[in-house]
Amino acid sequence: MPYRFLLLLLFILLSGCTSLSQQECAQANWRELGYSHGQQGYTYERGKEIISACREFGITAQLNEYQASYQQGLAVYCEPENGFTLGIRGESYNGVCNSSQFRKAWQEGNDRYQLEERKTEIEQRLDEINWRLNTIRDELSAETVGSNKRKELHREREMLDDERDDLIRERSLLPLLNKLPSVHFEYEL
Repeated sequence: MPYRFLLLLLFILLSGCTSLSQQECAQANWRELGYSHGQQGYTYERGKEIISACREFGITAQLNEYQASYQQGLAVYCEPENGFTLGIRGESYNGVCNSSQFRKAWQEGNDRYQLEERKTEIEQRLDEINWRLNTIRDELSAETVGSNKRKELHREREMLDDERDDLIRERSLLPLLNKLPSVHFEYEL
């Protein structure tokens, strides 16, 4: 059963919109396809590459229909709310939107995503440190530990305590960073 599931999953991943099959080309609604690609944030060039595969089957894509509806779909994709959603999920955006509002919303979402990611990293590291400190405590309480090993363990404990204090301090500042407005500089080249 797991083998079949893996094969199905592999098929789904490999069939993801890299090109169209002969049947898809023959039945294609170029307007719907263009709108869908725009709404998903594909670059126009990527969309053209996908539909150009139809030439292999002797089918000519209707690029004018595709392009007009692509722009309509792209307008939906480029809404600031969608930019924020993409950013907060940690998804990149490939520069298809000319809207500064979209870019700003994406950056706000991405900033929040980065803070949450950092908070998770801090929590994981604190767990690791606490585990190691408990292990060190147990090792130090053993009577068979030599003096050199004991010195090493004390040094390691001090370093871990310092790192833990720094991480706790950083974690306490993260909510403040989340409330600060994003500042971005635009440079003219």
